[in-house]
Amino acid sequence: MSANYTLLLKIEGPMQSWGYRSRFDYRDTALEPTRSGIIGLICAAMGIARGEDISRFDALRMGVRVDTPGRPERDYHTALDVVKADGSGTDNVQSWRDYLADASFTVGLQSEDRELLSGVSHALQSPAWPLFLGRKSFPVSVPPIAPSQALLPGSLEDHLLSGEPGKRVVLETSNGERVQNDWPVCFGERRFRPRSIQTHFSGEGAAE
Repeated sequence: MSANYTLLLKIEGPMQSWGYRSRFDYRDTALEPTRSGIIGLICAAMGIARGEDISRFDALRMGVRVDTPGRPERDYHTALDVVKADGSGTDNVQSWRDYLADASFTVGLQSEDRELLSGVSHALQSPAWPLFLGRKSFPVSVPPIAPSQALLPGSLEDHLLSGEPGKRVVLETSNGERVQNDWPVCFGERRFRPRSIQTHFSGEGAAE
């Protein structure tokens, strides 16, 4: 029987945005990092361009512990003299962009593929491209992984549900309480599929 390993990432910055329902003039954010956002972060670290195959990351199971929830904020933008899609002239365009201020998360990546997790860990310590928290204007404030950090034996439940009680923990599961359409299939074509997630709280002990 293959063993599970877990890699823990610290996701922290003054501003973060994890959109999964954004449309045109409104860009939303989830209250914790999305799978598409974290896989995008890993792709930047590994130098994987948009449109390249990312199916290797399907072997990763993801969970998030909310260490500091931060504050939901919204920016209002106005762009002047934007060319209309039909080319008939220009118009002023309004948009609204949500983000989280001063939030901090622990993201866990679980897999039986130790080599894949080791490759992710190495890339995040020496990224090929700059790392951002959902948008290019939101850089990381701390390295996601410390140089001495090692893979941990065990599951997401073992590492995210332990410690200080009462922290919200969102785990991928086969039959969760809700579905979120943020599993990336191809970034170049902006194709995603739904994933099932369940909310727990640290201090509960291992989940079923």
